[in-house]
Amino acid sequence: MYRLKSLKYLVTTGVITGLLITLAYVSQFIRIGPNQSILQLADGLFLGLIILIPGPMMLISGIIYVGIIDLITGLPVYIPISMAIRTLMFFITAFGYKFLTRYVVFILSSLMTYLYVIPAYFIFDPTVALAEVVNDSIQIVFAIVMAIIISLSLEKVNRRYQQRLWNDEEFLIYKKVKVRANKAVTLENKN
Repeated sequence: MYRLKSLKYLVTTGVITGLLITLAYVSQFIRIGPNQSILQLADGLFLGLIILIPGPMMLISGIIYVGIIDLITGLPVYIPISMAIRTLMFFITAFGYKFLTRYVVFILSSLMTYLYVIPAYFIFDPTVALAEVVNDSIQIVFAIVMAIIISLSLEKVNRRYQQRLWNDEEFLIYKKVKVRANKAVTLENKN
């Protein structure tokens, strides 16, 4: 949590959240299939950036953007499940990437989108739940493809250029300050 002491980190979190909200809002007008389901493109960007940006930034952005989008689209009943799904997606991607390949992690994270079927079944009816399965399947494919493209291209940019898109090491000064303060308190208590 030492990163949250940096104003740059907080501002970047706000900018990425705004970008996700904008992309999610614009993509709600992209309708697919006979039931006119919404194709949500922000999930691909969300997943792709989790690998590039370590720390809680993408968790915060993911939770905020889905809450706002569910409010804007007139479905506040989905806010808790959307926040829970994005939290699961974040943790699966962030921690799974340490052990698995990006492709497997993106597939596992995207499969969490199927959790929308449960409230659709109980709140509405089985036909809405069936339409949700079809919509989520299409959305999962787009999210996986978009996440792979974004993560690969942004990591390539980070490796190639000296001025990196994201350098998490610049926030370590906030961590070192805390460690020094803890050592000082420990030494003071011993004396």
